[in-house]
Amino acid sequence: MAYAAVISLKQTIERLLNSSKIPLLPPSRESIELAYEKVKSLLIFFALGNSSSSKEVKSLELPEFFTSEESSEKVDALETEIREAACRLEDELESHFLSQTQILDGDGNSCLKDHVKKEVNDFTEIVRNVQEQLSSLSQPGKVDAAVSSRSHQFGGGQQSKLFGLDRDVIKLKKLLTGGRPCSLKVASVVGMAGIGKTSLAKKVYADPLMISHFNCSAFVSVGPKYLLREVLLDILAQINPGIDRTREKSIEKLCLCMYHGLKNRRYLIVLDDIWNTSLWNELENFFPEPGNKSRIMLTTRLHEVASHASSGRKYLHKMQFLNDEESWHLLREKVFAKEHSCPRQLEEPGREIAKKCEGLPLTIIAIAKHLSEAEKTPEYWKKVAEKEHSHIIGADEEVSKVLSPSYKYLSHHLKACFLYLGVYPPDYEIPASKLTNLWCAEGFLEPYLTRTLEDFSMECLEQLASRSIILVCDYSSRGGIKTCRVHSVFQYLCSTEIRKNMLFHVIKYSYANGVTEVMKSERQMCIHNNGLFGIKDVYDLMTSISNARSLLCTGPYHQYPVPMCLGFTLLRVFNALTVRFYCFPVEVVKLIQLRYLAFTYNGKLPASISKLWNLQYLIVHQSLSIMSSRGCPTYLPMEIWNMQELRHLQVMGNDLPHPNSEDALLPNLLTLLDVSAYSCTKDVLEKIPNLKKLGVKIKRALDVAEPLYYFDHLAHLHKLESLKCIIVNPHPRLQVVVPTPPVSIFPSGLKKLTLGGLGFPWEYMSSIAELPNLEVLKLRSYAFRGAEWKTYEEKFSKLKFLLLEDIDLKYWFANSDCFPSVQSLMFRHCYKLKEIPLGFGGISTLEMIELVDCDPSLVASANQILDEQLELGNEFLQIRIDSSENDKKLKSRPEP
Repeated sequence: MAYAAVISLKQTIERLLNSSKIPLLPPSRESIELAYEKVKSLLIFFALGNSSSSKEVKSLELPEFFTSEESSEKVDALETEIREAACRLEDELESHFLSQTQILDGDGNSCLKDHVKKEVNDFTEIVRNVQEQLSSLSQPGKVDAAVSSRSHQFGGGQQSKLFGLDRDVIKLKKLLTGGRPCSLKVASVVGMAGIGKTSLAKKVYADPLMISHFNCSAFVSVGPKYLLREVLLDILAQINPGIDRTREKSIEKLCLCMYHGLKNRRYLIVLDDIWNTSLWNELENFFPEPGNKSRIMLTTRLHEVASHASSGRKYLHKMQFLNDEESWHLLREKVFAKEHSCPRQLEEPGREIAKKCEGLPLTIIAIAKHLSEAEKTPEYWKKVAEKEHSHIIGADEEVSKVLSPSYKYLSHHLKACFLYLGVYPPDYEIPASKLTNLWCAEGFLEPYLTRTLEDFSMECLEQLASRSIILVCDYSSRGGIKTCRVHSVFQYLCSTEIRKNMLFHVIKYSYANGVTEVMKSERQMCIHNNGLFGIKDVYDLMTSISNARSLLCTGPYHQYPVPMCLGFTLLRVFNALTVRFYCFPVEVVKLIQLRYLAFTYNGKLPASISKLWNLQYLIVHQSLSIMSSRGCPTYLPMEIWNMQELRHLQVMGNDLPHPNSEDALLPNLLTLLDVSAYSCTKDVLEKIPNLKKLGVKIKRALDVAEPLYYFDHLAHLHKLESLKCIIVNPHPRLQVVVPTPPVSIFPSGLKKLTLGGLGFPWEYMSSIAELPNLEVLKLRSYAFRGAEWKTYEEKFSKLKFLLLEDIDLKYWFANSDCFPSVQSLMFRHCYKLKEIPLGFGGISTLEMIELVDCDPSLVASANQILDEQLELGNEFLQIRIDSSENDKKLKSRPEP
């Protein structure tokens, strides 16, 4: 897409202009600066709409010429022209920079060659022409009211039988009609496109109980491009059908008409398919509060909108996917609506088809429509069931009509993030931190205001989740996204857009001839089957691609050596953690444009790794089959201190060496993982002053025999937020493994602390409680020892998450004042602990207690806390119980 190409070009030009490696001589610098100004002016036309709040839904503020149906084809053509021109210029600039680096070896000045100058001039001319055409397209025009205030609806209408929504209907009816007379309440229904929000809202709205309870009601479909006037007129037409000449009134007068029409009446207003907070902000003050149980219900795809409008968590209803049984019932109902039965021989393939829809009613209904019109034979249904995804049988067009607005109205940087998800195989659970690091390295994101690149990329991921475009699989202990995945319907949409924009070429599980020319035009490649590197045709084809920027290996771990093509001189990202290298790939050090390097290798890194002076992310894992404890520390080469762009460093089994000069410094390093205590000396820590996350693994036989002096030097890390210190395979019989350090050595900004195997006495916990910003505390594998922990005089003011795992604690005493902010308690393999302090029953913030392989009496105390919380009105506490013998069970407040 054009936006990603332009941002990437902008950053490339900035590096070239600011490079100390090869200073540009006039007039080359002036020529590049002119192109840079053109790039910045071009970004205005993308209307990023950045504001002080990253959580604002800015996608709907795109200029009309980007969203108008009349000009969409012209805009697509112009975007393609912009993208191709930006890519050509970036290729020429980076190739020139690379060649000059090799010639001058970092010493001397550079002038642009004639062909590079020509590309610069061509680009500036193309930008000028494109801007003129975009300006002509951006003239204000009339917006189709039908498009503006009505969203497309597909699938079962108001009279359709609903499956899996009975509990939802009951809950919403209770919220909308129950309770004492009070101020106006707003209930929000949120969920992914096609999950049944509108069907649920219609079902509730038309329920006889609702009709009798409210003496005034209105149901309005809003849509992504609403007109406030049309929304007001729709409401007025339903609450006061006899009103005349309303269209001639101003919006202010229409709002007053609505206010007076609702005043002193018990009303229900349903606003279906809201896309941003602006509409609610404009209407909110014109809904009177008569104190008679009047209600407003809205549906939305955006969690942000739902949270903003709803009257607290109690009034926010999240839609769930259908389970396998409900999916099958819906499919069967839609296919055999008239026959009321399904032949027995079709049930097995039918259930498999329904399962592949992943619980989304939209997809089930679309496929049911196709199946009802096709031959109803076991052979055909088995053929459909064997397909990787259901969309290829003709349902994709109908489904895309509903899904496409979710993508269309994304801002350009979120579109780029979404399309990147297409590189992963279907049903792939994606680690959030790895994904956002790749986004940073690819160069298509640019943070604004004071945000760091990492923070901004994580915000982008959270916004995709807020818009119900990605599914969150697991949350981190600090409440952020830990892993996520893409639903198959969005996977299909993503793949379609990738092909349209010619972004990635994904080589899946087989290789087909005839894709040579297509692949040569791609700049990113992704391999889903690492064994394909061994196919000569694939290898030869990849060697012919000169402008590739990314090579991603996302297939299963491949332990046998494969011929790896690494001749891409402009490569930025090489992610091959699932490929094991038996020898260091020396070709890598020639790829000086690399920003992200990840692979599996058990040997030492050579000093030549420092030639990758652009590298920001260096990740080297060891093969699990031969990882072992060594008798002495292994250090990274001294030249690692020359790699000053490093932001993330994780080389398993290797430590940072003692710096040998005053100039040694890694000023941009934010994350350092899998090092030992030998990386935590005063001299080393002083050279990584901006570190935010540190992970230390200590091999008992190696490190604990000497004093753990590294604790004394952690105070040098003033910006440290996360610390993990684990002794590998601690000796369970040792009463005190490590001398207790004073709390003053921990940086006061520490937010997350994970300890394991240290054997501290519980008395030391009072010192940890003094950390003013601590939010997450994880104690694993005898991190603390002793039968009794008294916390009456301790107060963990900001602690939200507490984990106790593999400890010998028997008695824990605490009251509600000790943990006033705690949200999650987790107990794993706590076989001796008999009771959770009953004081937790009085903590209103508590949301989750999880127990894994714990004593039954501990489980009983958790259930007692649940009962106390329900008495206090906390309906959101959940108890999760898991064991190695039984499947996970979830106990929470009883559903209505």
